[in-house]
Amino acid sequence: MGSETSLIIGKMILYCLPLVLLLFFSKITQRHFKRQHSAIKLPDLLVPFLILGIHILSELTYGFTVIPYFLIFIFSLGIVVLLFIAAKKGEILYKSFFKTYWRFVFISSLLTYYSLVTANIIMT
Repeated sequence: MGSETSLIIGKMILYCLPLVLLLFFSKITQRHFKRQHSAIKLPDLLVPFLILGIHILSELTYGFTVIPYFLIFIFSLGIVVLLFIAAKKGEILYKSFFKTYWRFVFISSLLTYYSLVTANIIMT
């Protein structure tokens, strides 16, 4: 009974951690990096942790990792964003491309993460 309880607590932390970080630490992180004269925001820092969470949740839910499929998706997304920016502006500005691309990666990571959370809850 003790290991089952700790497993449930661990899953709840895994489910809620990205939202808790976004809600409560976004302003603190933004203020810190603004003092450093950097445009880094908390979502930029959360992407590696979301990708790790995607790996863990897909292993728990399906018994295999979906990371290769997710990487193919975000790399393809990068090509599409690059082509769109090149067609719209007529040139590629790397700073704006990487900023736009990384924000799309964050949104995709967050959606994939919480899709896997939902799948894990349904399958449990």
